[in-house]
Amino acid sequence: MRNTFRFIIFGLLAISMLGMASCRSSRNTKPTTRNKQTLPPAAVAPTTVAPSGPTAKSVLGHADSALMRVSHLANEEREAAPLSEQPPMAEPPTMQEPPRNPWGTPYTPQPNLTDYGIFEAALSAYNAGRYEEAIGLFGQVVSAGRPAELVPNAYYWMGESFYAMNRYAEAMPYFEYVTRVGPQYKREMSLYKLSRANLHLENRQAANMYYERLRNEYPHSSHIATLRKLGAR
Repeated sequence: MRNTFRFIIFGLLAISMLGMASCRSSRNTKPTTRNKQTLPPAAVAPTTVAPSGPTAKSVLGHADSALMRVSHLANEEREAAPLSEQPPMAEPPTMQEPPRNPWGTPYTPQPNLTDYGIFEAALSAYNAGRYEEAIGLFGQVVSAGRPAELVPNAYYWMGESFYAMNRYAEAMPYFEYVTRVGPQYKREMSLYKLSRANLHLENRQAANMYYERLRNEYPHSSHIATLRKLGAR
């Protein structure tokens, strides 16, 4: 389409140049043949030369009008082209709605009751005096790390299970772990059990150390008087 417009423009310009050249040649040419007889000046009639082709003004006018039409067509082409050349717009991503129950309310994730069931079974075994079974079940909670909020408690009850079987040396690492990461009420009891376990093992220095920690961290603990009666200082 653009090549056609260029061809038309060049053709019109060529026609205009030819017209101007013809006009100049018609004005500059003189008659080559004259009558041998000379007439007096009064008898010579004035002659007018008719234009032999279109004038330069008319040719330039046609050229200007043609250029205006070509420019108008080119503008129409530019306005119409982007509609077909534009790539299709990408559709916005759709948001996935959370699953809903039959009543239409949003779904709420439920905790895994199996993990809590293992912890409850371990406590039942401890209360029934089945300490080995309790240690195995509490060990499953510790190994899985679920429920996370009950892992320190599982460590504590493993220490209590070993303590109940008079295996004081095995119980102390579990109580020591609880003193660092356990809840406050379990930390207090763990310090008390550590001092008593060392008293059972006749390790007075370690027993007194945990006794001092208990007094400093929990000065109002009821276990301080009990340890003092047992000989902790």
